This record gives sequence, structure tokens and C-alpha cells, in this order.
Amino acid sequence: MNEEDYERTASSFHRRIETIANAVDTMAPGLAAATSLLTQAMLDDRKILVCACGRDASLASHVAVVLRTPMDAAPALPAIAFHSDNDSGDASHWRDLRTLSRDGDILLCIDTRSDIAVARKYIQFAQTRNLVAISLSEKVELPGGACIELHAEDQDLRSELAFMASHCLREHIKQMLLGE
Repeated sequence: MNEEDYERTASSFHRRIETIANAVDTMAPGLAAATSLLTQAMLDDRKILVCACGRDASLASHVAVVLRTPMDAAPALPAIAFHSDNDSGDASHWRDLRTLSRDGDILLCIDTRSDIAVARKYIQFAQTRNLVAISLSEKVELPGGACIELHAEDQDLRSELAFMASHCLREHIKQMLLGE
């Protein structure tokens, strides 16, 4: 590897590490609130509907798998991904959500775009279905829910923060359930 390639790689790593380090203050309150909501939903035998559209669709699948994967003695969470390759969701996406959601379930929406239009659409849906909303997005107000704020200069970095947040949630839920 030549020095130019190394410098480019090192610069990319440093930018990502700096973004993660700077995100702690804005993400921590949302992570704490979301942990409480997800833990209570699990204890109340509720589902977690992880939702995203367009570019974030694969992230929804990953987050659902992370939450469903048991960690040591902690049980898996009942999480299922609902996603659409369409940027605002297609008709079958919204139909499936209406069919499978029940009062008190958690709708965890992921929107790494800066305009958070999709997050707002999911939040409106959650309100009409009596779901508890958790958002992994730029700041959005969620009465009775939680927003894990993803502040970063571009969508790729916000995606990395959402990825990291899913692992933190699983770890924090385990700590709440097992008292560790």
C-alpha cells in the first residue's frame, strides 16, 4: 500500500471515529429512553416493528436481526423488519404494517436522510395505530416515544450511527433485564 492510499484510509477512519465520539451527547438520552420503552414492550409481550424505506431498508433488516439475537442470558426481542425499496414505502409495505401492528407495539423507524420525511410518515402512522414510536433519525419530537438523534454531516455517517445504536440498544436492554 502506498502512502497516499494509507492517508486516505486513515482520514476516513478518523472522520468516522470523530463522528461517533461527538454523537454520544446527542444519542445518549434517546438511547436511554428507547431502552426503557423496548424493555417494557418485551415484558408486556409486544412486538418491535423495525421500519425503513429506500436506502435504509437493509439497515432495518440488520437492526431487527440484532434485536432478535439473544445476548448471553438475555432473551431475544420480538423484532421484525418492514422495509420497502421505494423511498416512501409502497402499498404492500403499509398494508403489512397495518395488518401486523397491534396497540402498544413499538414502531422503530430508521430514516438517515436529512429531511426526515419518512420518519414523520412512520410517526403519523404510529399515532393512528396507537403504537409507541422510536426514531433513529435527525431530531424529531415524539410524545410518549423516543428519538435517537443521528447528527452527522452525511447520510453514510448517519447510517453508521444507526448501526451502532442498534448494538447499544441490545446491550442496554440486556443490562436492564439482568441487572448487570
